[in-house]
Amino acid sequence: MSERAPRVEEEEAELEARALAAAIAESDADPRTVPHEAVRAWLLRLAEGEFNAPPPEPR
Repeated sequence: MSERAPRVEEEEAELEARALAAAIAESDADPRTVPHEAVRAWLLRLAEGEFNAPPPEPR
């Protein structure tokens, strides 16, 4: 029985790696971007309690 656990964990790790690779590919295929500074400014507004701050617009 001790042999099954590592195999299950390996399979789960492989599935997670595939899902992550698919998400990265989908993200890379999206032509819209938001500058890092705009996202940072928005996150700082949220951190300061301005929870209704509109997210930055992708370009």
